[in-house]
Amino acid sequence: MSAIVVRPWTEEDIPAVREITWETWVVTYAPFVPVEDLREYYERQYSLQELTSFMRQSTTGGYVAFVDSRPAAYVRNGYSDIERRFYVMSLYVLPLYQGHGLGTRLMVASERSAAAWGVDRVWLGVMEQNTRTLQWYRKMGFEFVEEAPFVMGKTSVNHLIGFKLLSSTLTAKS
Repeated sequence: MSAIVVRPWTEEDIPAVREITWETWVVTYAPFVPVEDLREYYERQYSLQELTSFMRQSTTGGYVAFVDSRPAAYVRNGYSDIERRFYVMSLYVLPLYQGHGLGTRLMVASERSAAAWGVDRVWLGVMEQNTRTLQWYRKMGFEFVEEAPFVMGKTSVNHLIGFKLLSSTLTAKS
């Protein structure tokens, strides 16, 4: 891999975000979520309208990673005033680019955003059957402390919810 760029996303990135989402979901989730359930959830939650609305909120954001000017990964973040939690809501890397550090770069950008919100940790959820990603998050320092069902179409899967403490250098700057 050569030129990698990570930058905040813009509305012009929405088509790429949708493509990355779908391609990654089919590879990752289809072994345990029927494709028709994936498609129904995707069309509802990742439509152009939903993503545009998400991007325009003051408490949300995200980053896109490009490899040689091609969109290869993204992360979607949100801050909850009620919970005082900063969430990584989605982090997807195209299968071709997995294992090359893009997820780590996106997580670092998310951690900086979390620190700017004045919190000391980043929260996220991951499907229990997504064992490869769950292992990666644990390696990154996430501790899973809650469980909740996650419903996609007619399929319900167990969702593990956890957090990672931010480094003291990040929280000291906020």
